[in-house]
This record gives sequence, structure tokens and C-alpha cells, in this order.
Amino acid sequence: MKRMMFVLPALILAGLFACKPAMMRKYAIKDPQIETVESVRHDLDLYSPAYPSYLCVFRDSAGLVDWCKNKNLPGRSQFYNSAGYRIITQDSTFCSGVETDFAGNLKINQSCRIDSSTTFGRLKKDLMPVGEKVDLDPSKYAFTCVIFWAKFMGKFNESSFCIAASALKSQPAQSGKVNVLFVDMDILDFWNASGKLIRTETKTR
Repeated sequence: MKRMMFVLPALILAGLFACKPAMMRKYAIKDPQIETVESVRHDLDLYSPAYPSYLCVFRDSAGLVDWCKNKNLPGRSQFYNSAGYRIITQDSTFCSGVETDFAGNLKINQSCRIDSSTTFGRLKKDLMPVGEKVDLDPSKYAFTCVIFWAKFMGKFNESSFCIAASALKSQPAQSGKVNVLFVDMDILDFWNASGKLIRTETKTR
């Protein structure tokens, strides 16, 4: 097995802010630490006690790095239809306001543009459910809303959690047709057991 040489903090932070310290201070973004499932569960609980029940983590660092390569970063969200295809909610750059409005106006049998090349199945293979209510079968729902977040992203997570709240208040949610998942993107301690831990400059807490 080849050793991974990626440095996760540089990969994510450069993608988000291109080395803008002022923005990092504004959003209370910190240097990533090696976390445990319990430590990320604890922080997710601070946003809402209901959210940890829907928590997923990446199985290993290879899956996380692969997901980040396509600018799938913490503080983002994605929607999938019942067939598992990603729904296109905007035409160009990510805007949490657009996503929040979309999430709050979901309707059963709603017609949406889709990206058939991006499927929930691709994400699912890299996820490990750790919440007791996690459901990785999009066919049971009209919409699956995936929230990507990380402890070290601080206040930058808040816009995505607003999207989740809007989705859970939408019309389909009242009939159990909206599935929400919270996917953590921190570096996790158990990855090292498989020899797949990303090389970083961070230290275990």
C-alpha cells in the first residue's frame, strides 16, 4: 500500500480561503486536530441534540482525500433524489443562501435538474454510520440532504446547519420524506489502525 503524502489542513484550508488569516480568525477556524468519534459527536450535539443520531464519518483517510479533491469541503451541502443522483441547486459557485432557500422549499414530486455523474453511492462506499438513525438508502426518501462539517471549521459550519434546519422544516420532512446526514470531515484517530492515516502536522489532543 502506497503511503499518502497529502496534508489535509493545507488541502482544505487552501481550498476555502487561499491563505486568508483574517477570514480564518473571523470564522474561528483552527488547526485540525486528530479527533475521536466521541469528540466529533460531542461538538455536533452542541448545535442540536438531535443531530448526532444522523452522524457519519469517513471510513479512512483515502476516502476523505478522494472526496476533497473535487472541492467537496466542510461547510458545504449536497442534495440527492430518491434515485441517488445529485440535485443541482445552483448554476455556479456555492452559496449557502441558495441552498437554504432550496432546502426550505422542497416539495414531493418536485422536478429538479440532476447531475447523473455524481451519485450518492459513490459517497456511501466511503462512509461509516455512527449515529443510530443513519439511513444510507436514498430510495426511501424524496430527498437526502448531506451536510459536510468539521470541528476545526468553527463558525463556518453554521451556514450548513441552517440548510439542515430548513430541510427538516420543509413540506416533505413532515411526511418523513427528507433524510438528513451529517458527515464529519475531521481527521479521526482510528484511521491509523489500518495504516491509512494522513500525514499531518497536528498532534493528538
